[in-house]
Amino acid sequence: MSQHHEQCALCQAETDYVPGTPSYERRNYVETAGQLCAECYEEIAQNKEWHNLL
Repeated sequence: MSQHHEQCALCQAETDYVPGTPSYERRNYVETAGQLCAECYEEIAQNKEWHNLL
């Protein structure tokens, strides 16, 4: 039985990670916000105003 993947905290797209994956093994993870998809993470990273977007 395969595990379901987590959804992006912003757009709800499926990510590459299953629940329980440690944060140090993840990409596109934002502490206190959660897992983001690559597209949302890139959008936030370009802006650099983390506190206004999360």
